[in-house]
Amino acid sequence: MKKKITFGETLFARLFNIVAGKEYLVAWQWDARRVSRFVPLNSNLCNLVMVSLSMLSLSLLCLAGESGAWIYRQVSSAVQHKENTSLKKDLTQVMTQQGSVESTLDSLTRLEEKIRALYGMNTYDKSFLAFGVGGRRVELGASMAPAVSEQIVNSGLKNRQLQSKITFTASSFKQIEEFVRYRHNLWEHTPFVLPTKGQITSGFGYRLHPVVGERAFHEGLDIANSKWTPIFATADGIVSTSTESGNFGNLVVIDHGNGYLTKYGHMTKIMVEKGQLVKRYALIGYMGDTGRTTGTHLHYEVHRDGTAQNPEKYILPSGILVD
Repeated sequence: MKKKITFGETLFARLFNIVAGKEYLVAWQWDARRVSRFVPLNSNLCNLVMVSLSMLSLSLLCLAGESGAWIYRQVSSAVQHKENTSLKKDLTQVMTQQGSVESTLDSLTRLEEKIRALYGMNTYDKSFLAFGVGGRRVELGASMAPAVSEQIVNSGLKNRQLQSKITFTASSFKQIEEFVRYRHNLWEHTPFVLPTKGQITSGFGYRLHPVVGERAFHEGLDIANSKWTPIFATADGIVSTSTESGNFGNLVVIDHGNGYLTKYGHMTKIMVEKGQLVKRYALIGYMGDTGRTTGTHLHYEVHRDGTAQNPEKYILPSGILVD
């Protein structure tokens, strides 16, 4: 009758690559000259050995798994610690740079306030310039250290605040540039200088007319000097009149385009033509005695919106240079 093979014998046979259901002998020999001894291996003992080895193998596998998991956790922790340390260092540098940018922006803000005050422009409320920001907190992952995570959140908020400051400051300086350009254009087209060298012999206002001997209103200045003394435009503009004009003799009128108009009379020679664009200090003629006059001089008038103005109020002190 064939011996029935148990499950233990089958598993044992598979583990050790032997044939199940056979009798096995354990043999040993102490000396080659003696007869070898053979002891039969009991099947129960085989089962016990098999179970023991299986448990041992399972234990070793579990131990290996736990060891591997422990090693993985240690390596992961070390890597995360290194990454967090590196990230924290980078964040510190970023925050230092943010502080430098913010300091520069604050300096620009103070400069902007000075420029606005210089040109009489409106200023901004200090509370508006705080540029407070906020938003929903974003979870950055459990692997990141809480301190590093908090730094990243704060750095992100600071970036948003700095971006708002940069955008606002750029817009504000653009506004200042446009205003300064406007004021500069206004300055270039406003008669702020003397048209020629000489002595003021008659001012603005009522006077006894030197020719007719009657009291009359004098709408300009009379500046006397020698014949052929150069006469210059007192501001940028377009020549609207360049002709001989009765009482004023050789007359030049310049329209400065912003409500201002200047007149230059009694010239001996005109050097510009009607429609010509002239700049401040451009030569427009030479002093003379043409027209209704008692001697060589320049008659100079300033009009604003059709009304004669006192030219002396527009002439800057001699110590101030005008480009």
